[in-house]
Amino acid sequence: MDLAKFDLNLLKTLLVLLQEKNTNKAAERLNTSQPAVSRTLAKIREEFDDPLFIRQSRGLKLTPKAEELAISLPKIFEALEGTLKNDSFSPKQLTGKIKIAMNGFVIETHGYQICQAIKKDAPNISIELHSFTQTTADDLINGELDFALNYYPIDVSKELRQVPVGLFTYAAICSINHPMANKTIDLQEVFNYPLAGLIVPEFNFKTMLAPQYSDRDITNQPEFRSQQVNPILKALENSNMLFIAPQSLMDVLAPKKYALIEVEDKLKRHEMKIALIYNTKYMNSEKFNWLERLVDNILPPKMVRH
Repeated sequence: MDLAKFDLNLLKTLLVLLQEKNTNKAAERLNTSQPAVSRTLAKIREEFDDPLFIRQSRGLKLTPKAEELAISLPKIFEALEGTLKNDSFSPKQLTGKIKIAMNGFVIETHGYQICQAIKKDAPNISIELHSFTQTTADDLINGELDFALNYYPIDVSKELRQVPVGLFTYAAICSINHPMANKTIDLQEVFNYPLAGLIVPEFNFKTMLAPQYSDRDITNQPEFRSQQVNPILKALENSNMLFIAPQSLMDVLAPKKYALIEVEDKLKRHEMKIALIYNTKYMNSEKFNWLERLVDNILPPKMVRH
């Protein structure tokens, strides 16, 4: 390739295609038509002397050459953007869409608050809130998602950065009619009752963690698990079941139906850090420094050094 004759404008389209792997989605992001993107792709293929993308039933598959470009090109654009930027970063200048994934507890307790805070600082963007799933890590790496919130640490690729931004203190949520409602008990007393827990992908998908902390051999716990909060809450209404959950979940529940049982544990096993997770290529990005501060100010206590 003769770089002197190469049209550098083609690289922006190539970058978006590498991220979206779909000409229709790329056209939407570039604010142009799908045929226009296809014509540009034809020029790019000619310049690189490589097909770059192979059509399949669910979008485009990258060739080995495209895989290399998918790693190097975003870093080149980010470096160029930083070099050319004259003004300090302002969220108000952001446009487009931010896609966020959160585990089930964070969505329930702080999801709306975080989205509202982002929207307040960056009024010109739209927000999509997704559940944290087993594909979230890959979606963060390939650009399908911007950032995620889940427990810290989780076992994911080193291509992702995990920054602690909060701490959840766990307790037991029960029916308002439960004999232990609104009391404080020792962790070991929790196991005197049937337990329910939320299934969190990439964290406790295979087994609930709480029974591991029991001093006795427990074979019938947990009694009920779900990937959604509502079925568990329904199960509490007419039983002595305890739902192991963050204390902050009570802030969004009906106080006439549910109560909190605080848990004491000298080993602090009822505390769990929450992390902001995003692609390490954005580690020095002012945008993601802003997001770290924003989320850290919402999830107690402060974890990020400002």
